[in-house]
Amino acid sequence: MTDLGRAPGQDAGGEIRVGKVRIDRAARTLEVDGQPAKLGARAVDVLLALVDRRERAVGKNELLDLVWPDVVVEENNLQVHISALRKLLGQEAIVTIPGRGYRFALADETATAPPPTTARDAPRTNLPAVLAPLYGRDAERTAVADKVRRLPLVSIVGPGGIGKSRLAQAVAHDLLPAFPDGVWLVEFAPLDDGAQVVPAAATALQRRSALGVNLAQLVEWLRGRRLLLVLDNCEHVLDAAAELVAAVRRDAPDVQLLTTSQEPLRLADEQIVRLGTLAVPAKLPLEQAQHVGALALFVARARAADPRFRLAAENLHAALDICARLDGIALAIELAAARLPLLGLDGVRARLDDRFRMLTGGTRFAMPRHQTLRAALEWSHALLTADEQTVFRRLGVFVGSFDLDSAQRVGAGGDDTLDRWAVLDILGALVDKSWVQAEDGAVPRYRLLESSRAFALERLDAAGETPLAQRAHAEAMLARFDASRDGTWLSTTDARIAEYGADFDNLKAALTWAHGVAGDASTAIALVGASAWLWRFLGRQAEGRAWLERALERVNGATPAAREARLHYAFLELSRSRAIGAERLLAHAERALVLYRQLGDPVRTCLTLAHQALLYAWLGDPARAAATLAEADAAFDPQWAPLLKRPLLTARGVVHYEARRLDLARAAWAERLAIERQLGEREMEMAALTNLVDIDFTAGNLAAAIVGGRELVAAIRRERLRSWESFALGNLSAALTAAGQLDEALQLAREALPLLAGQGATASFLEHFALLALRRGGVEVAAQVLGCVDTTHARVGFRRGPAEQIAYETLRAALEKDVRAERLSELRAAGAALAVDDAARLALA
Repeated sequence: MTDLGRAPGQDAGGEIRVGKVRIDRAARTLEVDGQPAKLGARAVDVLLALVDRRERAVGKNELLDLVWPDVVVEENNLQVHISALRKLLGQEAIVTIPGRGYRFALADETATAPPPTTARDAPRTNLPAVLAPLYGRDAERTAVADKVRRLPLVSIVGPGGIGKSRLAQAVAHDLLPAFPDGVWLVEFAPLDDGAQVVPAAATALQRRSALGVNLAQLVEWLRGRRLLLVLDNCEHVLDAAAELVAAVRRDAPDVQLLTTSQEPLRLADEQIVRLGTLAVPAKLPLEQAQHVGALALFVARARAADPRFRLAAENLHAALDICARLDGIALAIELAAARLPLLGLDGVRARLDDRFRMLTGGTRFAMPRHQTLRAALEWSHALLTADEQTVFRRLGVFVGSFDLDSAQRVGAGGDDTLDRWAVLDILGALVDKSWVQAEDGAVPRYRLLESSRAFALERLDAAGETPLAQRAHAEAMLARFDASRDGTWLSTTDARIAEYGADFDNLKAALTWAHGVAGDASTAIALVGASAWLWRFLGRQAEGRAWLERALERVNGATPAAREARLHYAFLELSRSRAIGAERLLAHAERALVLYRQLGDPVRTCLTLAHQALLYAWLGDPARAAATLAEADAAFDPQWAPLLKRPLLTARGVVHYEARRLDLARAAWAERLAIERQLGEREMEMAALTNLVDIDFTAGNLAAAIVGGRELVAAIRRERLRSWESFALGNLSAALTAAGQLDEALQLAREALPLLAGQGATASFLEHFALLALRRGGVEVAAQVLGCVDTTHARVGFRRGPAEQIAYETLRAALEKDVRAERLSELRAAGAALAVDDAARLALA
């Protein structure tokens, strides 16, 4: 047997006497009252390991490595041997120290009495001699240490399980040389009430008769000493901890303090460090990612749980997804890693939606509240007041972040138990107590970590408040997006997306509820109409139209005219493509126009006329297009906000472009470009530039179209102006195809396709994609796509646009020349059965 029971450099021979027990180290045997004890060899190894390290707690992992080197064993093996030793030596012989491990507590009667301890020789700390590795906290470790050196009171604040205690201990360990009278850790976690705070501090400071020490005596003893006092886990004894800290600050000013808590002490000179979650690496190669924050911790704990685990390229995404969905919370990540031997990486990932049942594999030596994720949350939740618990669970209905006004509406809940001002104060308390995260930004937004949100939703359901909270949430989103409509012509698209884009997930959740069985038709109709603009500018028109279709089905005689009109106009806004169909779009335009005229709304009457003119141009009816455009021009009031001229200029540009009056079309788009630039409207500037590139292509200026298209795509990507990326890529690909630069054209077309599909606009470029396939040698593929093109245009009823007509005529002429008429007919018939997106994928394969 490997002799692992002795410390490095210690003689393996000799005996140890502990009361009635004699241990013969050389023979590795025990006697009790002179009689041999029946104890296995592994149990003897455990005992010797503890005896030789009696001055400190020995952690579970260290004991496993000492007694079972290079062997993977179950943790309960150790517990069996500990139980056997306690039966033999007495329960008090081996003490369990929560969060640390086991310590041998009986005196060794054979040991030579140590010389009297002098002040110089006295221990200067009760910190663990060896700290567990700290992952992903290098920056925080340096920053907190710097603050502690300079400031008298520093508090590390954050949610439970985030790693506050480990960070504090690491900082304290680093600063040990800086404090002549030592660094002392006071652990408040095991305490039941505030009356135990002072005795716990006295015990940690190794004061005699600690239980009899009062606050004044403790502070008197600290007076004049230069030491660092670390008060860990203050949240459940906050008042008593604050009283202790205030007294130390007042009467022992040379003592510096570092505290950890889920909420601040709220003392005047407290410097708060809010500890964020561990970073989850994104878009980093494996070699770098595995050393970053959350992933580094996950890998370390995974290998401890299962030595066979290796992070590799094929499982990197799954590991990252686990870390991200657990919000980079250290405790949750450790619990997830502990489940790997049983479930495997994919099994853990698949079960995160049921995280409270899965994440229960805490280490035996952890505090009870860190044994499971649910226990950690329940312990912290119990520290909240009843009203704080109410608001917290209601906030669980938010998906992602939320604004202050929405939080007040949902927190109040509509049941008159809380008013909005009370919710404001409670929200502040929940931020202080680390249940709600306050995000950086000019306008405050808030969010719950995903595990906290899952816990809140459980509590909400248990309280029977889920229907109430979901309704309040939908009404809050309606109020928010109703307000967004007011800014349509008063602020830039960039500003509106920045303000409201963060609520996109909340919007979808509210719409799902409103259209559901327990939802509300009136709210659904109003919310879809109010938010349609956001779907458009996020490039998700097809998804937005699907919600519009559902809302339109619920319109009835009781629907207010303004809300119905808004739905019809929203459908026009989300349908800037010929692929939607002439009949449907004209019907929406006509109904919106009737309603707005009835409502006496001159602005929206003008805008609807402009859109109707555009539709007539697409239909190939220049006379009606010109007449409707003239009516829109006459309705426009020059005193209106400049942005209201945008739809009019768009219609003017389209009407002239469809009639091949390219100079007039260019002038209209150039005027609109000037307005967008004057207003700093970068998103809409891209729309004007996209159409100007299209005009260059139609005019045969391929070189200008390619140069302008490349500049446009570069600007869109550089500034992440996504609304017009699909059309910019498509136009540039078309110009490159016409110029014979096929490789680049193919690459750009492939990038454009998923964006176009998301907008329902693939048909706008199908002729160009078919021509690209032809020029790459895919003659029969091009013929099939041509069949899909013909069928699609016959169905939608719109005339082909000028640029598409050029591509179509070139394509058809080439195919009729190179393919037998009978074979061409067969291929076109086969292509007619293809869906538009499938035909595009075939062309670009």
